[in-house]
Amino acid sequence: MKYLLTILALVFMLAACKTSEANYRAAYEKAVAARDEANDDEAVYGGVSRQLKKTYMLNGDDTVAVSVKMVSPVAEDGEAAPLKYRFMVVAGQFKQKFNALSLSRRLAAGSYPGAMVVQTSEPYYYVVAVSCDSLSEADKALQDIKKKAPVPMKDPIPFILSDPRK
Repeated sequence: MKYLLTILALVFMLAACKTSEANYRAAYEKAVAARDEANDDEAVYGGVSRQLKKTYMLNGDDTVAVSVKMVSPVAEDGEAAPLKYRFMVVAGQFKQKFNALSLSRRLAAGSYPGAMVVQTSEPYYYVVAVSCDSLSEADKALQDIKKKAPVPMKDPIPFILSDPRK
């Protein structure tokens, strides 16, 4: 009789512990809520810090949107060469250096041999397809990249970037 009661108690306990879709859904929603609550500040900071100060510059009779951010070159091997030009046409934006370098290599192997990576202080990595000394050259390169689309790009990419120190 003892064994029978023990077996019945075990069967009852196992049946009570049975998981259900409702249990999984509740646990998932609790985890998502905790994640969203924990990352609220980071998401806001990340969104604000990634925003680039845009200015509009005259290019002949037209105005061109230019994003302004202090950047520094990233070296793949060895020391990075200093930035020579004021305007850069950005074809990619990444949080991971590896991804930015990978895209830079693909662009350099293709139609953009001067492709390079620059970084901000956060750091965010921007893949520069073309560097130019004048706004008109940069605008022409931007339109060319938009037409060719050497890699899949989502808005706001591509854009013209300018370092205010140049």
